[in-house]
Amino acid sequence: MRVPAAAALVVCALAVACAPAPPPESPSDLRVMTWNVLTARYDPADWIGTIAAWRPAVVGLQEICAGEAVALADELRRDRGLPYVAVPGPVRPTPAEDVAPVNAELRHPCHDGAVVSYGLAVLTLLPVTSATTGLYAPDHRDEQRGYQRLTLRAPDGTPLTLYNTHLGLNGVALGQIRDLATRAGAEPAPTVVVGDLNEPQGADPAATAPLRDRFGEVDPDGNLPTSPNDPGNPAAPAREKIDYLFFRGLVSVVPPAVPWVPASDHRPVIGTLGPGR
Repeated sequence: MRVPAAAALVVCALAVACAPAPPPESPSDLRVMTWNVLTARYDPADWIGTIAAWRPAVVGLQEICAGEAVALADELRRDRGLPYVAVPGPVRPTPAEDVAPVNAELRHPCHDGAVVSYGLAVLTLLPVTSATTGLYAPDHRDEQRGYQRLTLRAPDGTPLTLYNTHLGLNGVALGQIRDLATRAGAEPAPTVVVGDLNEPQGADPAATAPLRDRFGEVDPDGNLPTSPNDPGNPAAPAREKIDYLFFRGLVSVVPPAVPWVPASDHRPVIGTLGPGR
């Protein structure tokens, strides 16, 4: 059952996690967030408080409808004075893909009629110079998955490549991690990779090795679990880390945060990155 937005905001107001985050320590620092927002149960009005509190320069979102990403950016600009631009990256954009057996269990998470525009999105305060969405090879064990690739202009004026992804279940994530690592690892630095990998850190160290061999990670020891998040109970602990923030050509300059949130079954990962030294 969906939690009403008003109730979520009341809970959020009582939680330390929703207090405004401190500003970056340097103008060249880059705050990045990745968050699986569980659109089937929540709406933009439920997510706006968390994003406005932390004010990341870049937000990689998973399990979101294209129209909701645009609405979320609109509300942040209108109600919070934060000039976010939405870059939707649906991985199910056509009726044919919607009815394919690989997607059958997902049904219709978006209120967009016959054409389902569901999957990924990026919100950014940084200028966007290019944006594409790619699909991983279909696998009968799970729904279609994909990734976004954006080129942004970082605060210091240099190009920044961002990958935002949501990987599969039932064993399909392993091949997708290798694919993602090959693509992202070939990019000129600096590069950031964010998303829900559906692969618990520590369960199989070899699973994320293709990314770890090429990238640093803001929580390399897996001390900050992200799932499950209990939207109604800030004191309930998360147990597994399946959401990640990788980087290359940059350094982590502030300890990461994984705050409780009132509007998802995942906690966001928030890292602050600076130019490589």
